[in-house]
Amino acid sequence: MYLKSILHMGSLMLHFRNGATLVERMRAGQPCDVAVLWDGTQLTHPAGREGLLEALQEIWLERVYTGGFYRPSDGDVIVDAGANVGIFSIFMARQNRRCRVVALEPFAENFRYLQNNITRAGLRNVTCCETALGAAFGEAQMQAVGTRSLDHVLTASSPELRAASLELEARASQPGTVAVIPLSGLFELASADEIDFLKVDIEGSERDVFAAASPDVLRRIHRIAMEYHDCIVPGTLDLLRTLLAPSHEIMVRPSKTEGSGILFARRRL
Repeated sequence: MYLKSILHMGSLMLHFRNGATLVERMRAGQPCDVAVLWDGTQLTHPAGREGLLEALQEIWLERVYTGGFYRPSDGDVIVDAGANVGIFSIFMARQNRRCRVVALEPFAENFRYLQNNITRAGLRNVTCCETALGAAFGEAQMQAVGTRSLDHVLTASSPELRAASLELEARASQPGTVAVIPLSGLFELASADEIDFLKVDIEGSERDVFAAASPDVLRRIHRIAMEYHDCIVPGTLDLLRTLLAPSHEIMVRPSKTEGSGILFARRRL
């Protein structure tokens, strides 16, 4: 763990102009509102909320969604579901400016920062949508939970998720209505027949989203990297494995937080 922390600190200094400040905040356990890449690009984050340093470490340094699994090629279509303030979308779009990224972020505060970060980065291959993934087309409420920008939740659409989310909703505030689309709606949104890479981090809603998707829809997605949350809805991982197994090869990487991790799925040829 100590060696890992040292590597993270070194990587922050290597990639970010204000790396010394990021390291200082990380060591002190304090939130950080801005990271500045060496080319001057600013990645900003809601003031006072935690989450930016965690996202930078997981996405930019550890590459938890993509390392050894995916790198964008010319013409690829990437969907970032649960884009937060755009760290993953920017990371992917900068790797190959001839790919297209569709960034979905349903929480209004995060979405404002997402738009600003994409604009400042000068990335014309990223489209931002204030939209949530769910079981069906419609609208739902977003709820702010806790002090991190990463933990906001969509009002549950299934009895199972509603029951599992009672504790989260009891701590929630700032409700807001947002448009919801199912997995099948991504293709029209992205103007694509197939999706080359789908990253999903939607705080427990992944169960509803994939349970409602047909096998034909799942086959139109080449690669998936999804954070699963058995800690919110027990049985989610087993269900995802069952749904994806007919069409995809699956690998699971548990995280240090019990009941969560990353599920990787690659479509069979």
